[in-house]
Amino acid sequence: MTSIQQDSDLEVVDLADASVRGLLEQAAECESVLREVAVHQLRVAYEWAVAHPVVDAAETACGPVLPSVLEAPETLGGAGTPAVAAFTAEPLAVACGIAPTAASALLADSLDLHHRLPVLWDQTQAGFVPAWKARRVASRTRDLSLDAALWVDRQTAGRVGSLSLGALDRLIAEAAARVDGEPLAEKEKRARPQWDVQLKHRDPREGGATSEIHAIGDTLDLTRFHDIVCAEAEALGSLGDGDTFEVRKARALGVIADAQARLDLTSLLDDTSDDERAAVRRRLIERRDAKVRLYLHASLADVVAGTSGAVGTVEGLGPVTLDQIKDWAGKARVTIQPVLHVVSEDTWSVDRHDPPPRMAEHVVLRDPMCVFPWCSHPSRHADLDHIEPYEDPDEGGPPDQTRPGNLAPLCRRHHRAKTAGGWSYQRTAPGTYLWTGPAGLTAVVTPTGTITLPTA
Repeated sequence: MTSIQQDSDLEVVDLADASVRGLLEQAAECESVLREVAVHQLRVAYEWAVAHPVVDAAETACGPVLPSVLEAPETLGGAGTPAVAAFTAEPLAVACGIAPTAASALLADSLDLHHRLPVLWDQTQAGFVPAWKARRVASRTRDLSLDAALWVDRQTAGRVGSLSLGALDRLIAEAAARVDGEPLAEKEKRARPQWDVQLKHRDPREGGATSEIHAIGDTLDLTRFHDIVCAEAEALGSLGDGDTFEVRKARALGVIADAQARLDLTSLLDDTSDDERAAVRRRLIERRDAKVRLYLHASLADVVAGTSGAVGTVEGLGPVTLDQIKDWAGKARVTIQPVLHVVSEDTWSVDRHDPPPRMAEHVVLRDPMCVFPWCSHPSRHADLDHIEPYEDPDEGGPPDQTRPGNLAPLCRRHHRAKTAGGWSYQRTAPGTYLWTGPAGLTAVVTPTGTITLPTA
């Protein structure tokens, strides 16, 4: 099946006079159409993937030439799925109006369903399993071998469509545990490189001065730490904190951080001189006084007047009240970096490749994220790309190449895509970029978002 049946289109009706039963029928019809479209999207994604196979070595007069590092193929799905050419996800992302990471996940799921979960894919196409559940199984079994995935596929046949999300996850885990023959010691060894602690700030549109921390590590260590967090939350409640236990657990993290920062561990050092212990103590003091730097966009009048409830914007966090900023400043060494509005046209330049700090800061403030369509990578952690490729002046390159108007932030992946992936762009106004990609795709990135333009 390669196309959506035309009779699945929703009939346009006036809902204002619809009965309760009529509204439910319309809701069910909407769900049916959405399910069918989601399945068809997986079909399209699979065809897009197989249409972009890995490029073999090209024959030249000097012999075969392999793709460069910038064009290295990508394995998106699990074992047994074909690799695809570099940057296969980007055109699909722009065409669908989704993030490149979401397009990569869509491609990976479609490949896994076709090659590793054929029974589930057949049931999904027949309408017995929603696409989102099929994709859940695909992502949760991606680390299994091909034989293990096929076994899970057979064992879960006919059961996936009727399960809740929690029950589905348990079914997948149980089936995978029974068939995965990898020794436990090998699993533990393989899991160790994945250990990490990451801090994630919520979508700036949500605001609320709330962030998330995610930890992956030794089971015993994390269990003990969670017990300590719970104990601190209980203590806060005993001291009169009226928040819920869940909120007190979050607050306990700050209490533990304050206490840990003030520990003097130098007494535990053996066979060290007084000078060595003093050096360690200085480092511990520096850690205790570690600064948090916040880039604050706010009205200077509100800051000076101390207006209660006034709102500013902190890079990476979104809207935050100035009262909250003051509260943070009272608990830790917080450096507030005021941000001036960027002049729309700053024409100064330097005759070297790397921009000076002031110019780099100008570009980062003008473009807070990677300027590739639909990408949300923070510009402070991105490359500053020369829109018109830089040519060394000593080799005939023109002057004034490194200037704000010729610089834009690109994350490393999309810097590579621009260099070797068939993408090009031009700056049409401060903060606005017109991108052109494979198959005639065009998109405009503006300070307020991305607009995918219709193809001719």
